[in-house]
Amino acid sequence: MSNLDGPFVASSTSRLRVMRDGHNIIRTARIPKPVVLVDTREREPWPLHANHPNWIGGERRVALKTGDYTLEGMELLLRLERKSLADVVACTVSYRRRFLAACSRLARFPWKAILVEATLEDIKGGFARYDIPSEVHPNAVCGTLDAIEAKFGIPIIYTSADRDLATERAASWLSKHFTYWWLEQQGHGRVLIDEDGL
Repeated sequence: MSNLDGPFVASSTSRLRVMRDGHNIIRTARIPKPVVLVDTREREPWPLHANHPNWIGGERRVALKTGDYTLEGMELLLRLERKSLADVVACTVSYRRRFLAACSRLARFPWKAILVEATLEDIKGGFARYDIPSEVHPNAVCGTLDAIEAKFGIPIIYTSADRDLATERAASWLSKHFTYWWLEQQGHGRVLIDEDGL
Protein backbone atom coordinates (compact mmCIF):
# COMPACT_ATOMS: atom_id res chain seq x y z
CA MET A 1 0.00 0.00 0.00
CA SER A 2 1.01 3.60 -0.43
CA ASN A 3 3.02 5.05 2.45
CA LEU A 4 2.36 8.70 1.85
CA ASP A 5 3.79 11.06 4.40
CA GLY A 6 2.10 14.40 4.47
CA PRO A 7 -1.28 15.96 3.99
CA PHE A 8 -2.46 13.57 1.25
CA VAL A 9 -5.56 11.43 1.32
CA ALA A 10 -4.66 7.75 1.00
CA SER A 11 -5.71 6.02 -2.19
CA SER A 12 -8.73 3.77 -2.27
CA THR A 13 -8.18 0.17 -1.22
CA SER A 14 -11.32 -1.11 -2.96
CA ARG A 15 -11.75 -2.26 -6.54
CA LEU A 16 -13.27 -0.02 -9.15
CA ARG A 17 -17.03 0.26 -9.04
CA VAL A 18 -18.75 -1.19 -12.08
CA MET A 19 -22.47 -0.77 -11.53
CA ARG A 20 -25.37 -2.26 -13.44
CA ASP A 21 -28.92 -1.73 -12.16
CA GLY A 22 -27.59 -0.57 -8.78
CA HIS A 23 -25.33 -3.62 -8.26
CA ASN A 24 -21.56 -3.85 -8.45
CA ILE A 25 -20.78 -6.52 -11.06
CA ILE A 26 -17.01 -6.77 -10.52
CA ARG A 27 -17.32 -10.28 -9.04
CA THR A 28 -20.37 -11.58 -10.93
CA ALA A 29 -18.94 -10.52 -14.31
CA ARG A 30 -15.50 -11.77 -13.23
CA ILE A 31 -13.82 -8.56 -14.32
CA PRO A 32 -10.08 -9.17 -14.10
CA LYS A 33 -7.46 -6.73 -12.91
CA PRO A 34 -4.99 -5.66 -15.61
CA VAL A 35 -1.47 -7.02 -15.86
CA VAL A 36 0.92 -4.15 -16.53
CA LEU A 37 3.72 -4.65 -19.03
CA VAL A 38 6.72 -2.53 -18.06
CA ASP A 39 9.48 -1.67 -20.50
CA THR A 40 12.79 -3.35 -19.65
CA ARG A 41 14.56 0.04 -19.90
CA GLU A 42 12.66 1.40 -16.88
CA ARG A 43 15.35 1.55 -14.18
CA GLU A 44 13.03 2.21 -11.26
CA PRO A 45 9.51 1.30 -12.38
CA TRP A 46 6.53 2.43 -10.39
CA PRO A 47 5.43 -0.16 -7.80
CA LEU A 48 1.99 -0.37 -9.39
CA HIS A 49 1.00 -3.83 -8.18
CA ALA A 50 2.74 -3.51 -4.81
CA ASN A 51 1.04 -0.19 -4.02
CA HIS A 52 -2.31 -0.89 -5.68
CA PRO A 53 -3.17 -4.62 -5.71
CA ASN A 54 -6.83 -3.59 -5.63
CA TRP A 55 -6.47 -2.13 -9.15
CA ILE A 56 -3.49 -3.92 -10.72
CA GLY A 57 -3.30 -7.72 -11.07
CA GLY A 58 0.44 -8.00 -11.68
CA GLU A 59 3.42 -6.76 -13.65
CA ARG A 60 5.80 -8.21 -16.22
CA ARG A 61 8.92 -6.78 -17.82
CA VAL A 62 8.94 -6.68 -21.65
CA ALA A 63 10.79 -4.74 -24.33
CA LEU A 64 8.57 -1.92 -25.62
CA LYS A 65 9.60 0.13 -28.65
CA THR A 66 7.16 2.89 -27.68
CA GLY A 67 6.21 4.08 -24.21
CA ASP A 68 7.13 2.73 -20.81
CA TYR A 69 3.92 0.95 -19.81
CA THR A 70 1.11 -0.94 -21.52
CA LEU A 71 -1.40 -3.61 -20.51
CA GLU A 72 -1.57 -7.28 -21.37
CA GLY A 73 -4.12 -7.69 -24.16
CA MET A 74 -3.97 -3.99 -25.03
CA GLU A 75 -0.47 -3.88 -26.46
CA LEU A 76 -1.67 -2.48 -29.79
CA LEU A 77 -4.04 0.01 -28.17
CA LEU A 78 -2.46 1.69 -25.16
CA ARG A 79 0.82 3.25 -24.07
CA LEU A 80 1.85 5.37 -21.12
CA GLU A 81 5.09 7.34 -21.28
CA ARG A 82 6.65 8.28 -17.95
CA LYS A 83 8.75 11.42 -17.57
CA SER A 84 10.46 12.67 -14.44
CA LEU A 85 11.02 16.40 -14.12
CA ALA A 86 14.68 15.94 -15.09
CA ASP A 87 13.60 13.90 -18.16
CA VAL A 88 11.16 16.59 -19.29
CA VAL A 89 13.80 19.29 -18.96
CA ALA A 90 16.33 17.21 -20.93
CA CYS A 91 13.73 16.34 -23.61
CA THR A 92 13.00 20.02 -24.15
CA VAL A 93 16.50 20.69 -25.51
CA SER A 94 19.16 17.95 -25.24
CA TYR A 95 17.07 14.98 -26.39
CA ARG A 96 14.41 16.93 -28.26
CA ARG A 97 14.62 15.13 -31.63
CA ARG A 98 14.53 11.70 -30.01
CA PHE A 99 11.63 12.76 -27.77
CA LEU A 100 9.60 14.15 -30.68
CA ALA A 101 10.19 10.95 -32.66
CA ALA A 102 8.94 8.96 -29.64
CA CYS A 103 5.87 11.23 -29.45
CA SER A 104 5.18 10.61 -33.13
CA ARG A 105 5.14 6.85 -32.47
CA LEU A 106 3.09 7.29 -29.28
CA ALA A 107 0.45 9.29 -31.18
CA ARG A 108 -0.47 6.19 -33.21
CA PHE A 109 -2.05 4.48 -30.19
CA PRO A 110 -5.76 5.11 -29.52
CA TRP A 111 -5.14 5.55 -25.77
CA LYS A 112 -1.93 7.22 -24.75
CA ALA A 113 -0.57 9.80 -22.35
CA ILE A 114 2.64 11.29 -21.05
CA LEU A 115 2.62 11.23 -17.28
CA VAL A 116 4.94 13.88 -15.83
CA GLU A 117 6.21 13.28 -12.31
CA ALA A 118 5.85 16.95 -11.44
CA THR A 119 3.19 19.60 -11.02
CA LEU A 120 2.94 22.74 -13.08
CA GLU A 121 4.12 24.57 -9.96
CA ASP A 122 7.25 22.36 -9.88
CA ILE A 123 8.07 23.31 -13.45
CA LYS A 124 7.25 27.01 -13.20
CA GLY A 125 9.22 27.26 -9.95
CA GLY A 126 12.49 26.50 -11.74
CA PHE A 127 14.79 23.51 -11.59
CA ALA A 128 17.65 24.56 -9.29
CA ARG A 129 15.66 23.60 -6.19
CA TYR A 130 15.52 20.03 -7.54
CA ASP A 131 19.25 19.96 -8.29
CA ILE A 132 18.57 19.78 -12.01
CA PRO A 133 21.33 21.80 -13.66
CA SER A 134 19.81 23.45 -16.69
CA GLU A 135 19.73 26.65 -18.67
CA VAL A 136 16.28 25.65 -19.95
CA HIS A 137 13.60 28.17 -19.09
CA PRO A 138 10.49 26.74 -17.37
CA ASN A 139 8.30 28.36 -20.05
CA ALA A 140 10.17 26.39 -22.72
CA VAL A 141 9.31 23.15 -20.93
CA CYS A 142 5.63 24.10 -20.57
CA GLY A 143 5.46 25.30 -24.16
CA THR A 144 7.01 22.09 -25.48
CA LEU A 145 4.53 19.94 -23.54
CA ASP A 146 1.60 22.07 -24.73
CA ALA A 147 2.83 21.82 -28.34
CA ILE A 148 3.15 18.03 -28.06
CA GLU A 149 -0.41 17.77 -26.78
CA ALA A 150 -1.72 20.07 -29.52
CA LYS A 151 0.24 18.52 -32.41
CA PHE A 152 0.09 14.83 -31.50
CA GLY A 153 -3.11 14.68 -29.42
CA ILE A 154 -1.22 13.11 -26.53
CA PRO A 155 -2.67 14.09 -23.14
CA ILE A 156 -0.09 15.47 -20.71
CA ILE A 157 -0.86 14.37 -17.15
CA TYR A 158 0.89 16.43 -14.49
CA THR A 159 1.11 14.42 -11.27
CA SER A 160 3.62 14.87 -8.49
CA ALA A 161 7.29 14.51 -7.63
CA ASP A 162 6.03 12.30 -4.79
CA ARG A 163 6.60 8.76 -6.10
CA ASP A 164 3.56 7.29 -4.35
CA LEU A 165 1.23 9.93 -5.79
CA ALA A 166 2.61 9.46 -9.30
CA THR A 167 2.25 5.68 -8.90
CA GLU A 168 -1.35 6.07 -7.75
CA ARG A 169 -2.21 8.27 -10.72
CA ALA A 170 -0.65 5.79 -13.16
CA ALA A 171 -2.39 2.79 -11.54
CA SER A 172 -5.76 4.54 -11.64
CA TRP A 173 -5.30 5.60 -15.28
CA LEU A 174 -4.21 2.14 -16.39
CA SER A 175 -6.90 0.25 -14.48
CA LYS A 176 -9.71 2.46 -15.78
CA HIS A 177 -8.59 2.18 -19.40
CA PHE A 178 -8.37 -1.59 -19.01
CA THR A 179 -11.79 -1.91 -17.37
CA TYR A 180 -13.56 0.18 -20.01
CA TRP A 181 -11.87 -1.86 -22.75
CA TRP A 182 -12.66 -5.21 -21.09
CA LEU A 183 -16.31 -4.29 -20.51
CA GLU A 184 -16.70 -3.30 -24.14
CA GLN A 185 -14.99 -6.48 -25.36
CA GLN A 186 -17.33 -8.61 -23.23
CA GLY A 187 -20.50 -6.90 -24.46
CA HIS A 188 -21.15 -4.94 -21.24
CA GLY A 189 -20.82 -1.56 -22.95
CA ARG A 190 -18.16 1.11 -22.47
CA VAL A 191 -19.67 2.27 -19.19
CA LEU A 192 -18.53 1.88 -15.58
CA ILE A 193 -21.71 3.10 -13.92
CA ASP A 194 -24.87 2.67 -15.96
CA GLU A 195 -26.86 5.11 -13.83
CA ASP A 196 -24.93 8.16 -15.00
CA GLY A 197 -23.29 6.78 -18.15
CA LEU A 198 -19.74 7.20 -16.88
